[in-house]
Amino acid sequence: MIFEERATASGHRIGFATLNRPRQLNALNLQMCQLMLDQFRAWQSDEGIVAVVLQGAGDKGFCAGGDVADVIRRVRDGGPQRFVYGDAFFDVEYQLDYLIHTFRKPFIAYSHGVCMGGGVGLFAGASHRVLSEGTKMAMPEIHIGLFPDVGGGFFLNRVPAGIGRVLALTGLIINEADALFVGLADGFVPQAARDGLWTDLLAQPFTGKGDLDRQLVSARLLAATREAAPGLPASNLRSRFDVLREIGTMPTVVAVRDALLAAAQQDPWFKTPAGSLANGSPTAAFVTFEYLERCRHLSLREVLSLDLVLATNFQRRPDFVEGVRALLIDKDKSPKWSPARFDDVDRADVLAHFTL
Repeated sequence: MIFEERATASGHRIGFATLNRPRQLNALNLQMCQLMLDQFRAWQSDEGIVAVVLQGAGDKGFCAGGDVADVIRRVRDGGPQRFVYGDAFFDVEYQLDYLIHTFRKPFIAYSHGVCMGGGVGLFAGASHRVLSEGTKMAMPEIHIGLFPDVGGGFFLNRVPAGIGRVLALTGLIINEADALFVGLADGFVPQAARDGLWTDLLAQPFTGKGDLDRQLVSARLLAATREAAPGLPASNLRSRFDVLREIGTMPTVVAVRDALLAAAQQDPWFKTPAGSLANGSPTAAFVTFEYLERCRHLSLREVLSLDLVLATNFQRRPDFVEGVRALLIDKDKSPKWSPARFDDVDRADVLAHFTL
C-alpha cells in the first residue's frame, strides 16, 4: 500500500491510497486490508482530511479481488492452524468494506481495467465510484466454488430487475457502460484524464463538512463524466435488459440455469454466462441463490455478518478449496465439484452453510 496526503486550495488535505501489488493485479491480502482499515479510520477522524481517493497501481487493473490462492494454500498445508489466516483475512476485509460504505467524508474509488470480487467490494462502498475505459467488472466466485461475498448480498440486490442475481450466479464480466447503467458506478473518466480529475478536486473549496463536500465532489464528477461520455462503449446489459430481467427473476437457481441455456440458443452473447453457471460449483450456485434471497431486506452490517459466517464455512468445505486449486493454483481449469450435478445438491447441506 502507498498512502499520501495532498493539500487542497481550501487549506485541507485529500488522502490518496494506492493498492500496490501490480504483478498480482493488486489482489488483496490480510496485510493490505489491515493497513487500509487502520489508515482509513485515522483519516476519517482527522479533521484536516476532507476526502479519500482509492486507486490501483499498474496498467492492468484496480483489483482482481482477494488473494484467495494464498488462503487456500494455507488450508491445503493442513495442521491445526490451517484456517487461522483465512478467518482473519475475511474478518478484516469485511470490516474494511463496512468502513468504506459508511465513511463520513467523500470516498472516491477510481477503477481502471480489472475490478473483480474483493475489488468490487472496495469499489461498491465508495460514495463516488469512477470507472475508466476498458473496465472488466465481475463477481466471479461461481468459478472457484465460493459465493459473492464482500457485501454482494447488499449491493447486488440493488441492481435493478434481478440482473444482480445473474451477475452473482454467472460471474459475468461487464464493461463501464454496463456498470453505469445498472448503478454499480457513478462516473466515467478515462485514464488519461485521471490526474486532471485529481488536480480539479484539489482546487475545490472544500468545507470539512461531509454532506457539502460530497455534493461538491458529485458536481465535479458529473462534469468530468459528461465530457468523457462519448468514449463509452455500448452497454450489453441495456440492449438485453428485458431478457435479463426475465432470467433474473426466475424462482429457482435451476430455472435460472435453464433460462440462460435457452437464451444462449437465441443470442450467442448468453453462451458465456450460461456456461459459467452450468459448469460452476452446484453447491456454490444454490448457496448464492439462497444468500441473495436472505439478504434482500438485511442491512449492510447484517449482510457482512452473514458473509463472515458463510466464508468461515466455505473455507472448511471442499468446493472452495477445489475451485481455487483448479483455477488459481494448479490452473488445470478442471475442478471436481462435490457434488458434481445440480440434481445432487442436498438442501440440508445448503442451509448448513448459514450457521456456525
